[in-house]
Amino acid sequence: MSTERPFVLFTQDACPACETLKRMLALPLRGAFDDQIEVVHRQEQPERFEALAEACRLTRTPALLHRPSGRLLLDTGGLGPVKAFLQQG
Repeated sequence: MSTERPFVLFTQDACPACETLKRMLALPLRGAFDDQIEVVHRQEQPERFEALAEACRLTRTPALLHRPSGRLLLDTGGLGPVKAFLQQG
């Protein structure tokens, strides 16, 4: 990977809210931010997930991290807050 993406999406298995967020990114937002988001999956990348989650004090999924500012978005249930958060990058 040549450059680090500005956003990280924390996700995991058996997480309905994670699936909702993924659908939101794919459908209403039409993948517009896909090239800016690194997806870190708890079961597929446990070491990476734990290291990043500990560094930003993540307590639940789904969550979006904005690397440059260190801001974490936990309220991922609505299109408005998610889109506004992603537009800052």
